Amino acid sequence: MKGLLIYEQFESVRNRRFIEYWLDAAKLKGIDLKLVLIEELAFGLENNRPFLTVAGERVTADFAVVRAKKPLLSHHLEKMGIAVFNPASVSEILNDKRRTHALLNEDFPMMDTAFIEGDSPSPFPFPVVVKSSAGCGGREVRLCADEESYRTALRDFAYSAVVQPLCDTPGRDVRVYMLGKDILQGMLRYSDTEDFRANFGLHHCAKPIDIPEDIRRMALSVAERFDFGLVGVDFIFDHGRPLFNEAEDVVGTRMLYQYTQIDPVPLYLDFILKKLS
Repeated sequence: MKGLLIYEQFESVRNRRFIEYWLDAAKLKGIDLKLVLIEELAFGLENNRPFLTVAGERVTADFAVVRAKKPLLSHHLEKMGIAVFNPASVSEILNDKRRTHALLNEDFPMMDTAFIEGDSPSPFPFPVVVKSSAGCGGREVRLCADEESYRTALRDFAYSAVVQPLCDTPGRDVRVYMLGKDILQGMLRYSDTEDFRANFGLHHCAKPIDIPEDIRRMALSVAERFDFGLVGVDFIFDHGRPLFNEAEDVVGTRMLYQYTQIDPVPLYLDFILKKLS
């Protein structure tokens, strides 16, 4: 069994230990898993047939774990007959916040949401939260208190953004880790500063929780809409209600390693092997 673990170079440095977990776990399961950097590969068509090269050499595999937001690459790998995790259809939707909200808005409660493609005025009273449509990890999210900061955020996000009113309980959310249709763990994330974001990757706090039943039902229902591998489904709170916020394709797992006994890598590899069989 051959697999590819695909990262962008700068993310491979930041996730070096996690990559080692993957390579070690694969070896124990008899899987030939190769780390591939985005910067080393090329893909395209030759005689109308898809191909992939890594460092100039033709490569194929049984599966690929794509730890980068590259839906086009994921679609191409699938055309080659390589099983991709998460699948291209998941990557394509979850890595565009506009598409995620547009798909799920009829069935899941969420904050009022506007999709911005240009330099239009804020559709909601300030303060508003402006999110890059392709951002993740809380790194391309701004709290804007006035028109000037709002316009600056739009410009920084290349005029492709999601805009929402600020919820009444900022700096607190619940992440539900999903593997396929099953829940791995719920984590409460919270800011110990004035930051309105709760992302663990921004050095805020987290702890494992028993998932409230209403959030559990919503997380399982979201999973029914997609062919998930490993993802995080996030919920915020407004006026005492949990609301769907987003779902992360290339989801971080540091919270699981730091605060629980769950090692998601061998579980994910078992999931992949079961899928391939």
